[in-house]
Amino acid sequence: MSPYRGKFALAIATTLYLDQNYLSGIAKRKPAFAELEPVLRDAVAAGAIEVLESSVHERESRPRPDLQLIELLRHLSKGRRLPTELDRPAREVRRRMTWVIEHELPERRARPSDAADLEALALALTHCDLVTCDAFMADVVKRARLDLRHRAELFSGRRRDVLRLRDIIEATRTRSGAAT
Repeated sequence: MSPYRGKFALAIATTLYLDQNYLSGIAKRKPAFAELEPVLRDAVAAGAIEVLESSVHERESRPRPDLQLIELLRHLSKGRRLPTELDRPAREVRRRMTWVIEHELPERRARPSDAADLEALALALTHCDLVTCDAFMADVVKRARLDLRHRAELFSGRRRDVLRLRDIIEATRTRSGAAT
């Protein structure tokens, strides 16, 4: 998470975690993601947005090497990474998300990707300003109020959220004085 928020937020770049859903949407040129991509690339090039990689990205990208998601991510992240190990705050976030799933959403069957999603999201919520995830995980995070606790803005892969992220990135780039 950026150490400077609030009145100092413009002193450093805004950090962004792109989950597999967003990377895939960009790679497949889905309509809302096609609108997000040039704005994101411009903001990254201007230094207004820093995209952070996770070790989970590599595991989740293996089944679809044809999409070249890791290459896309590396271009956007410029090698910046989240920690590889869960620190105490991230472990607490993962524990709270797991509790919400077990106690508030018991009818949902576990999926093979859940453990990786929980790990990546726990790190992203505690280290990033803007966090993308699937709709289910967004619901879990909001039920636990972890987005509020860690002051992270959350975006699902739904069109309105993708376009809202695009607008926030554009505004961030403009406010930072990095507009071209």
